[in-house]
Amino acid sequence: MQDKARTWDQNRVDIFEDRASTLDAGDAYTLSGCAERHYVVAVADRAGESHTDLLVYLPAEERLSDLRLRRDRLVTVRRPPR
Repeated sequence: MQDKARTWDQNRVDIFEDRASTLDAGDAYTLSGCAERHYVVAVADRAGESHTDLLVYLPAEERLSDLRLRRDRLVTVRRPPR
């Protein structure tokens, strides 16, 4: 994850605003009010629930963290073209 985070800005990515429920493993995102980029390692999105559970890599802290976001939370997504 450290290597991927270091080279992220060298790759072509699509940048768009969307809901947290659209995040996939391999995406990076930022939240309003937080300049740190989060890299999505895994997603556990349970249909019908009000939240999305994520495992994210935080490069500034060099650690993985569990994170829970409201499904309708707006995020800025950076996604490699598919």
